[in-house]
Amino acid sequence: MDRKIILGAQGFSLEDGEGCHIVVGEAAPGTDVTPDIAGRLYCANKPVLAVTTGIASEEGLIGLQTPLSRYFDDCTPAMAAVTIADLLGHTVLLPPTLQKNAASLDERARRIVNRAVPRPGSAHYNAQTTSALLGAILERVYSMPLERVIAEKVAAPLSLRDLSLMPRPGRPYSPLHRRDGSMCFVPVEDEARGLSPVNPGQAGVSTAADMGLVYADLLKSLKGQGTLLAPSTARSLLETRRSIQLYDLGPRSWGLGFQRDLPQGILGAGWSRDTFGHVGTAPRRIVVLHAADPASDRVLTFRFFSTIDDHRVQQLTTR
Repeated sequence: MDRKIILGAQGFSLEDGEGCHIVVGEAAPGTDVTPDIAGRLYCANKPVLAVTTGIASEEGLIGLQTPLSRYFDDCTPAMAAVTIADLLGHTVLLPPTLQKNAASLDERARRIVNRAVPRPGSAHYNAQTTSALLGAILERVYSMPLERVIAEKVAAPLSLRDLSLMPRPGRPYSPLHRRDGSMCFVPVEDEARGLSPVNPGQAGVSTAADMGLVYADLLKSLKGQGTLLAPSTARSLLETRRSIQLYDLGPRSWGLGFQRDLPQGILGAGWSRDTFGHVGTAPRRIVVLHAADPASDRVLTFRFFSTIDDHRVQQLTTR
């Protein structure tokens, strides 16, 4: 903060059942950071969709090895063979097909499956495309909008106030910066990549505490004490599948929705090799980290607020 790299930060930690909010500085000039600021918590979409998919699989609505042809009858041959697990684990190289002019999430997903051709090469993290497909499938199997699915299946059982993948009508959010330096309330359109019912995959609206409690429940689920998932389902979501290219941060060991090599140069000493979570750098000047450690029963989530250029924000993550 003294070097003006970040404006402030919002964090949440949980250890031995005791939670602690940590806030410092500003979320935006003139707006102090508080624990309950609900903003666009980047990289919240992937773990939330993974957990929701796990719930749907336990309810018999989704099979992790089920191909997309089960849900879409107009897939290209290559897309027809892609499975739910492929989407969760990024084991298929899909183009970043935003399809921003689609009228609905379902239409966007249909355009992807009947046009996209998986590219050759190693797996590469692509939250936009995979999240659109997962979100559309969840809407289909539950016969309700994705926002309601998340609210009923994840937020309500854990008593989370602000967890959302899309804007909530009438819910005030705190002002944050856009790239051009202007002030807008979030979630907002940002260079045609805004969070919307058609495009839930860009981020997720939450507080650091809400995301921390999601990870805390995953830790409990591994012991058979969780609210959302059975132990076998939780383990399947965390199981290491393969390394994927995470943006420009290099290859990362990945499970079905969760990174598995966080301790290696990111968290430092005191975190076990079984730590899982997600690290994210948003080109809108936000850095987030979600981490949970089964060995020590610890959870740490935080978000940095920044006004500097993308390169310096990425350095916060790589360090």
